[in-house]
Amino acid sequence: PEVRARISPADRDIQNYGISPTGLRAVFEAHGDILTVPAKESTTRDITSTPGVMEREPAWSPDGQRIAYFSDESGQYALHIASQTGAGEVKKFPLANEATYYFQPAWSPDSKLIAFHDNKMEIWLLDTVTGKATVIDKAVVDDGDYDASWSPDSKWLAYTQTVSNRFHALFLYSVASGKSTRVTDGLSDVRFPAFDRGGKYLYFTESTNYGTSTSGLDMSSDAFDVTRSVYGLALAADT
Repeated sequence: PEVRARISPADRDIQNYGISPTGLRAVFEAHGDILTVPAKESTTRDITSTPGVMEREPAWSPDGQRIAYFSDESGQYALHIASQTGAGEVKKFPLANEATYYFQPAWSPDSKLIAFHDNKMEIWLLDTVTGKATVIDKAVVDDGDYDASWSPDSKWLAYTQTVSNRFHALFLYSVASGKSTRVTDGLSDVRFPAFDRGGKYLYFTESTNYGTSTSGLDMSSDAFDVTRSVYGLALAADT
C-alpha cells in the first residue's frame, strides 16, 4: 500500500526543517522534496519538484539566497544547492562514489563552506566555490551524536566526535591549514560547541557522569540522569 499512487498531504511527512535568515520563509523536507513556506500568506514553493528522487536535510545559506540539501538523483547521494526561489540552475557536488547517507549540513557564515557528516562516522567539508569535498576527520564510535559550530569569520569549525573511551571530545578545524586540533582531554563528555558572535569565546557543555550511559546494552543506564555544565574557552587573538 505504501507504494501505490495516491494523494497524501505533505504536512504528514515532514522530516527536516529550517528558518530563512530573514525569518520570512521556512524550508521543509517532505515526501522527498524540498519546499519553502511563507510566514505570512503567500505561495508555497517546491524548489526541487523531482518525483522518484529523494532529497533530504535542507539548510538555508546565511546570505539567504540558496538552500543546500542531499539528493540521490544520480543513484548515490550528492550535495545539491538550489536558489531559494527555485529558479535557475541547481549546482550538484558529487561525494563518495558508494552507498552513503549524509546529515546536518552546516553553512559557514560567509556562505562558502558546508560541513556535514555521514553514516560512516566521517566528517566532511565542501567548498562550494571550488567544488572540493574533503573528509576532515572520522569518529571512533558511531553513536549518532554530532555537533558543529562555525566561527564568525568562517576560519574555524568546532565539532565533537567520539574518542576511544566512547566519550565525545571537542576539536577545532582550521580552514587555512586543513588540520584539526583536539581541545579537550576526553576525561569528560563534551557536546554542543558554540562560538560567541564576536569570535572571542567558544562555549560547550561538559558532563562528568556520562560514562554510565555509554553502553546501549546495559538497561541500568536508564536509571542515571546525565548532567552537564557550561564551559567557555577564551580564544587567542590570532584565531
